[in-house]
Amino acid sequence: MAHLKFLLAFCALPICASGVAGGYYYWTKYAKPEISVTRQITGEGAAKRQKPDLGKRHFDAAMALLTEGELVSGRDRLLYLIRYYPESKTFSDAKRVAGEVNLDLLISPIPRPEKTRHVVKRGEALITIARRSNTTIDYIMRANGKTTVLIYPNEELIVYPLNYRVEISFEAGTLTVFDGKNFFKEYKIVNVNLPPEVAGTVVTTISEKVAWDVDRPVSFTDANYLNCSKWIRTGKIGLCIREYSLERTSAGAAPLGVMVEKSDMEELFTILRVGIEVKLVN
Repeated sequence: MAHLKFLLAFCALPICASGVAGGYYYWTKYAKPEISVTRQITGEGAAKRQKPDLGKRHFDAAMALLTEGELVSGRDRLLYLIRYYPESKTFSDAKRVAGEVNLDLLISPIPRPEKTRHVVKRGEALITIARRSNTTIDYIMRANGKTTVLIYPNEELIVYPLNYRVEISFEAGTLTVFDGKNFFKEYKIVNVNLPPEVAGTVVTTISEKVAWDVDRPVSFTDANYLNCSKWIRTGKIGLCIREYSLERTSAGAAPLGVMVEKSDMEELFTILRVGIEVKLVN
């Protein structure tokens, strides 16, 4: 009986071996290639494969140009990255650097195609010069290093037409300034408190810019103007841009508005003028 069991086991070995060989042949010939093709079609395993960051070479090239003092060329390389490679890991850094370079080019004495010099005529004031040049009083003061609004006949002032537009995204938490279709600079939204009627997509314009000294509005001629808190009101009631503050209204509620840091508000007050478009995208 034992001999019979041994004989049967010995005969089964070739059968098992042929089964294993057949299974291996089927796996390598049919199953494995099919699974590989399926993964390629469905994208399974794609996360494990590192895709090349095509934007990084543009970022590295832009930084090299900026280091060499080629601000315009470096900025343009960053704008190319921002437009065509939003998936790049360098995208956020590209926006941050491009925004700082754009502001430097705007405020500094570096010549730009639309940056001109206005010779002050007798009887002119900063407010009239700003309106005729489509710019702001704050821009003229910053670009010309002025700490007072006093100007003199024959004085030369740098002026620049500020024709920007603003997009506010609550989902991204950003307020972005565009120069036409081109990115100019992005600002982080610190807090939002808007009435219920300000919802969905809203397109409006800047209607007023106000400087506040504690609880009273002041004009640019006030001695404390540069230290005042700033507001930018739009044509949509309740939608305004203001610096972030922990202060509360008399009723204990947070003030209405889209709030940014104080330093960012100073920049926005400088580069945004009455009449430009403000779009709430979500």
